[in-house]
Amino acid sequence: RFMTDMEVSDEEQLDQRTCRVAAIILAAGCSQRMGADNKLLLKMGDHTLVRSSVQNVIASKVQSTIVVLGHEAQQVAAALEGLDYQPEFNEDYFEGMSSSLRAGIKAAEGFDAVAILLADMPKIEPKILDALLAVFAQQESSSIVVATHGGKRGHPVIWPALFFPDLMTLHGDTGGKQLLREYSDQVIEVNVDTDSIFMDIDTRSDLAAANLQPAKRI
Repeated sequence: RFMTDMEVSDEEQLDQRTCRVAAIILAAGCSQRMGADNKLLLKMGDHTLVRSSVQNVIASKVQSTIVVLGHEAQQVAAALEGLDYQPEFNEDYFEGMSSSLRAGIKAAEGFDAVAILLADMPKIEPKILDALLAVFAQQESSSIVVATHGGKRGHPVIWPALFFPDLMTLHGDTGGKQLLREYSDQVIEVNVDTDSIFMDIDTRSDLAAANLQPAKRI
């Protein structure tokens, strides 16, 4: 396991070689802990939560942005009107997060890697994803690149195409944590200066806190 710093030089930022990375934003869930409301459609500042999340990813250096839709797909798509992204409908969204991962991976066929993000994490700034992309582009072998803060892993996570078959085997309401443990010797951690990589919005109190408090930095 290697630890690197978020501060990547301009020269490294530009040396993206021919790596083609697609972002997959998981936006298909039912947001049950928010009650009757779809949390992705609630306002955070001037925009809906989902629009804020997707705009941040589009502003990064990924080559394509795939948004996996499911629960209230039409309403979520309407909230993203005018943005440059590829919608992918997951008809099995009720099976949990793994089904959306599988749908996103299928849509990303032909890319060298995917960056996995959650639509309920609207405070992940473009520069965080760009730092991970720069580190990924420097690797000679296929390594998984994950954002960390204070020694704890969060999102995004960049998965090389080598791991697509493993991601396709996941089932239930789970992401890639199990695979991160399984392939721990192939994980590169990028230390970032903000706790926004953990800030997902599940409840109204989470939303209120996100609206009122900036992400903590060190």
